[in-house]
Amino acid sequence: MLDEGNKIGDIGELLLSLFLTQKTREGYLFNPLLIGGKWPTMDIYAEISRDPGKFCFFQVKTTLRGYSSKGKLQINVPKIKLERLARYHAPSYLVGIDLKNDNPFHSKAYIAAVRGAHAQGMHGVSTRYELTEENLIRLRDEVEDFWDKSNLMDTKTVYRSIFDI
Repeated sequence: MLDEGNKIGDIGELLLSLFLTQKTREGYLFNPLLIGGKWPTMDIYAEISRDPGKFCFFQVKTTLRGYSSKGKLQINVPKIKLERLARYHAPSYLVGIDLKNDNPFHSKAYIAAVRGAHAQGMHGVSTRYELTEENLIRLRDEVEDFWDKSNLMDTKTVYRSIFDI
C-alpha cells in the first residue's frame, strides 16, 4: 500500500497528464506518457500532438501545503533532481500542483523551465506561470521552437554506431 505522500504525488502526475491533454482553441497540443514507478528524474514525457518528434520532460511536485507568504507554491525539489532534469537534451520543466483534495479538478498547476546550474534545491515554485490554456499554447510553441532551432538531429545523423546497418 502506498503512503499518503506517494498517493498525492501519483494524483498530481495524473492531473498534469489531464491538463496537458485538455482541448484548447488550437486543439489538442500534447500526447503525454506517464513514466510510471519512481523514476528519479522525470515523471512525464510529452510529445507535441502535431509533430511527435518534438518532445519535452516534466518533473511533477504535488502539495496540499498551499502558498508561502511570498506567494510561491510550497514544494521541495532537491538540487540533484533539478540538476538531473537540466541535463536532458530536451526542454525540461518542473510543474507544481496545488492539489485540492475535495475536488482534484479544481487543482492548479504552475510551470517553470529547468535548465542550467542550480546552487540549491527549490522550496517553492512561482505562481507566475499557471498552466492555463494560453500558457499551454505558449509551452507547445516553446517546445517546437527548441526543436526547430536545435541541431541535435544533425548530430544524430553523423553519429556512428557499431550497430549501423
